[in-house]
Amino acid sequence: MTVPEPRTDGATPENVPTDTPEASAAWAAEQVAGELRDAYLTVSAAAALLERTGAGSAHPELRQARRCTEDALDLASHAEQLVGGGIRRVHERFGRDDVTSIGQVAGMLTVSQTQFAEAAERIAGLPDRLRGAGQRLRDAGDPDYSTDTVTEQWAQAADQLGLMTASLTEAAGALASYTDRLTGATS
Repeated sequence: MTVPEPRTDGATPENVPTDTPEASAAWAAEQVAGELRDAYLTVSAAAALLERTGAGSAHPELRQARRCTEDALDLASHAEQLVGGGIRRVHERFGRDDVTSIGQVAGMLTVSQTQFAEAAERIAGLPDRLRGAGQRLRDAGDPDYSTDTVTEQWAQAADQLGLMTASLTEAAGALASYTDRLTGATS
């Protein structure tokens, strides 16, 4: 799903120019797009929970719920693209020319960079904690329960989280470098 940048100009229905039917229609469509993005994130989170909860189950109703969720997310993505495309056309046709300065672009990129770096920092400690949990499980040594499968899954998850941290750190670094070049901070 393509997610446009959130409005940072303090726009509300009271202070957005809606003095023409076109501007009013574009504003209404922007509100729908915002609510659609919120719903998409909610459904994505619920789908992830469903996937974790129903992992390994082949029950027909769970499979149907997964399929329906995937369909809903695909449809939401497509609807958002259509709404966004229509909004852009209205803006182009009826004169709302958003001029974005280099400073505004750099500011938005810096926000993304910071969020990537913060997420990487939060995730960075998770692999060791997961490996520690696996070690505690092995140390418990329940003779009636083989821990090999569980500890192997946790070790693989820890490796994946390590890769995720590296990817987010690299993304933050790339954005920092690009932003510096964009603003002329480095040559």
